[in-house]
Amino acid sequence: MQEPMPDSLTQAGLGTLAAAVRRRLKHAVSARLTSYDLTLQQFWVMLVLLEQGASSLHPLAQQVWMDDPTASRVVKAMVERGLLLTQPDPKHGRRILISLTPSALPLAQELQTLAGEMKASLVAGLDPEQQAIMRQGLLAMISNLDGMLLDVRYAHAGEETAAAS
Repeated sequence: MQEPMPDSLTQAGLGTLAAAVRRRLKHAVSARLTSYDLTLQQFWVMLVLLEQGASSLHPLAQQVWMDDPTASRVVKAMVERGLLLTQPDPKHGRRILISLTPSALPLAQELQTLAGEMKASLVAGLDPEQQAIMRQGLLAMISNLDGMLLDVRYAHAGEETAAAS
């Protein structure tokens, strides 16, 4: 049985609602992953590698919204579990390519099916027009937040320049 929507959310601002969606999505995906003994980060890494093929660390980290050190730790743990393979990139002497192991392929495919089911459940009850409007709104919010971050960086750069003078 689904719990009723708390009154605090029915009147909440868009930022609060976006945060609530993120928290609930994270919780829902984590709950589905317990039987696989995977973290959210490991789940996203497997999906990206299945869908896009082998990758070096930095592009993989960007695709799964992680910083490079975190992605490195996640990949290392997955290599130790036998889920991922690392090998030198034949096209670039200093780069390492990360890929799924052949034995992890069936699991990754199962996770891809699970992800598809969760994506469908997430937008259930929203027609294509509503989904497009929501997508446009969320992208605008992301762009606005990126602009806010740039403003903060420029402000800090200006303070550092003034302090150095």
